[in-house]
Amino acid sequence: MKTTRRARQLVFTAAFVPALSLALSGAASAQTPVSPITFTAGSLHFTLGGYVQLDMIHDFDAIGSTDSFDPRTIPVDGREGTNTRIHARQTRLSLGIVGPAEGRDLRLYLEGDFYGTSNAFRLRQAYGQYGVLLAGQTWSTFMDDQNIPPTIDFESPLAAPNLRQGLLRLSTGLSKATELAFGIEESDPEILLPLGVDGKTEKTLPDFTTRLRFTHGAGHVQLSGFVGRTRFRPATGEPMDVTIGGVLASVRLRPFRRDAAYAQFAYGPGLGRYRGAASAAFDASGRLDAMEVVALTAGYERYWSSRWSSNVVVSPAWVVSELGDPAIANDKFDYIAVNLRHWFLDQRAWAGVEYLRGTRELRSGVRGSANRIQFAVQFNILD
Repeated sequence: MKTTRRARQLVFTAAFVPALSLALSGAASAQTPVSPITFTAGSLHFTLGGYVQLDMIHDFDAIGSTDSFDPRTIPVDGREGTNTRIHARQTRLSLGIVGPAEGRDLRLYLEGDFYGTSNAFRLRQAYGQYGVLLAGQTWSTFMDDQNIPPTIDFESPLAAPNLRQGLLRLSTGLSKATELAFGIEESDPEILLPLGVDGKTEKTLPDFTTRLRFTHGAGHVQLSGFVGRTRFRPATGEPMDVTIGGVLASVRLRPFRRDAAYAQFAYGPGLGRYRGAASAAFDASGRLDAMEVVALTAGYERYWSSRWSSNVVVSPAWVVSELGDPAIANDKFDYIAVNLRHWFLDQRAWAGVEYLRGTRELRSGVRGSANRIQFAVQFNILD
């Protein structure tokens, strides 16, 4: 039986509106479902999405990451410094395509922003999906892509796994409300090297990921995990291997009609791999070992009216392993964000302000902190 044009449009909308909601970032979470631009060419259906965003950032303290708020870049040497930055790098464009292929719909999704070098347009997501198979670059199977805290800050809380990478994923519905997925994903390990040690990090195996997600009308719960392998090949001597892995428990609930309470707890030897941090380091005896990390994120998104919303999130992370030199090895991070957002054009445009505070503490007890105010205006691409 041939699929009607109207039926294909319904399937297309169901498949791509969630992806576009993520592409629109805070836009979809602060209003009713958006109406992206759609059009048809032959048997193919296209959806255009994205937004234009201006960020005005003022740092009251020294921090290495001026376009996003990353506590790992907070200096701990007592230095002072302020900085003001105005840019539009968060501006984002996306394209979704769906069309019939041998009895099923083939779906393609492309997305990019301007966070490349010198504001160059860079790839965020590019994947195809056919039935249970997804291949390309998108959010890792290990993270919860439906529970990204709605911060104005581009970085988002440090303790929440957040990574897009090349992957091959198989997903299946165990029931109407339950999804099980398995992924084979890009391995990108980082090893902290002590002074005087030369060598290179090698990718010997991909990361293997899995998740189980249960969705209900009031929210969802996800359990996920990953396992990988990291190798260091010294300039002289035999290579050293270490297994890394992690688990994540994530929940997002709507206690009221539009509000959302959310939390994530993650643990693992090598968990930093899924937040752009090191996977392993050397212990005092010179043995390569995975870096154990414990991370917690908890927040609440409140809708004061149809046009006003706010969000508060706290996100600490601890490095449990006592690896590396205490004088430079990280021990604990904190990330706090509080924002207020106003939709001055229904679904189409908002302005918001956010206060951010972060701390970084070394195992030696030395610590540093940073405070930031960020103002943003976003205009969404809608029909």
